[in-house]
Amino acid sequence: MNRQYGALSGIAIVLIVLNHTITAGDTFAPVQGWVRQVLTVLQALGAFAVPTFLFISGAFVAYAARGKSVLSLKFIWASVKHILWPYLIWTVIFYVVLFFTRDRQHSVGEYLHFFLTGEPYHFVPLLLFFYLISPLLVIVGQRFGWLLLLLIGLYQLFLIAILHPQVFGINPPGWTWWLTPPVLRNTMADWAIYFPMGLIFSMHNTAVKPRLQRLKWISLTAVLLLFAVGILNAFGLLAAPWARFFAPVPLMLLLPIISRNAIPQVGWFEQVGRRSYGIYLTHFIVLELVLFTIRQLASGLFAWPVLIYPLLFVAALFVPLWVMEWAAKRPSTRKVYRYVFG
Repeated sequence: MNRQYGALSGIAIVLIVLNHTITAGDTFAPVQGWVRQVLTVLQALGAFAVPTFLFISGAFVAYAARGKSVLSLKFIWASVKHILWPYLIWTVIFYVVLFFTRDRQHSVGEYLHFFLTGEPYHFVPLLLFFYLISPLLVIVGQRFGWLLLLLIGLYQLFLIAILHPQVFGINPPGWTWWLTPPVLRNTMADWAIYFPMGLIFSMHNTAVKPRLQRLKWISLTAVLLLFAVGILNAFGLLAAPWARFFAPVPLMLLLPIISRNAIPQVGWFEQVGRRSYGIYLTHFIVLELVLFTIRQLASGLFAWPVLIYPLLFVAALFVPLWVMEWAAKRPSTRKVYRYVFG
């Protein structure tokens, strides 16, 4: 497996925390003017984060399948349980926290819906789905990898057209809704292609990597242009709602050829990358608790967004990281660590 992927996972989780920090801060300390524009650009970087996670997860499956025609059930179960149990634990904790901090209550059916659809952990059900079907993806990908990517890509475009008709300016017939997958329809419209891309690219790495090297400047230019178009759309200067869906795609063409040594602070980002799933599951709770504490004890701070946003970001990133580092080193918690943090 490519050595740079650990650090890239770390960068991705930092972008996710930054994105959610800005969303949380906007609720209580909204800003305008040039500060709003800067925050909009920073938040937009989060569009690359989940695709990166899914791509690297697919690459990990390809690494586990190297030299095999079929993935072992032991590998699949080990992967699924270390995703599922932490997800269940922290979903329950998240809604318990919301009950006490915002008096937010739901019916049993609503809680079940949140768990199945990944609220607020949106990409986890999609990740579980891909791990469960990964034996089939490996079998098909070995012989028909590019056809598989083409079909999945076309289906994702179909889902975007159904769920976001403004993107392509079409009004699909009502019956097409029945061709969208329950539970996963929204996340597949956003991210269906990325796990299979990581899997197929890694399975055929020897043939793919030289081609990606030749295309690197084209891919980089495409990333920058699509990101810029997305920012112009966010500012209302250009009508291009499609940009956010397409901008991450050329970035995936760059991930396998990024040199580990070219990543700044690579050691620190690798450390963060090892804890990325746990950070993802816990940072929502940290944000909620910090905001609740400020509301109760120092609500005047909301008048100072220049303090609030950095405070939220630092807490949401470093508190989970510190807790996981502490838990990983203690004999009493080390045995259950992976069931709690993944």
